[in-house]
Amino acid sequence: MIRKIILMLFVAVMLYGCGYRLSGTGAFLPGHVKTILIRNFENETSRYQAEQFVTFAVRDEFIRRVRLKMVEGMDEADAVLEGRIISFTVTPVSYSESAADKFQVSIVLDIRLMDLKEGRVLFENRHLRFVDAYEVDSADFFSMETESLQRISRAFAVSVVTSILEDF
Repeated sequence: MIRKIILMLFVAVMLYGCGYRLSGTGAFLPGHVKTILIRNFENETSRYQAEQFVTFAVRDEFIRRVRLKMVEGMDEADAVLEGRIISFTVTPVSYSESAADKFQVSIVLDIRLMDLKEGRVLFENRHLRFVDAYEVDSADFFSMETESLQRISRAFAVSVVTSILEDF
């Protein structure tokens, strides 16, 4: 019994001493970053509500994975995450006899995480491109496009939050 306890203590000390951390939990952000403001994404496209889908997905992913307090004002924030949607396209990729029946949705975004306390960029990635495809009949075109935008927004959020958490 004593051997097991000693072995467990040894393993714990070794893991601690090696700097072992769980990835994707925010342990790699600077220690002084305790609060974050996630601004609404700017939408430079004509796709109505694209910024709402992306902003919601990013906030949701941060809440799910990061132990930072979300704040509403710059004066409360240690860091701010900003982004913009610079392109949104829907392209037909497959046709039936009378019309397109498969479409590809593509979205291109810029994102930046600023450390407000030290005035430096913690993470920046420009021209991130995400793509999704969907099949549809003509009656469902807009609802399927919206579902595709939601899937792309979630994929973007997961990718960005993972990159931010594991880059530090």
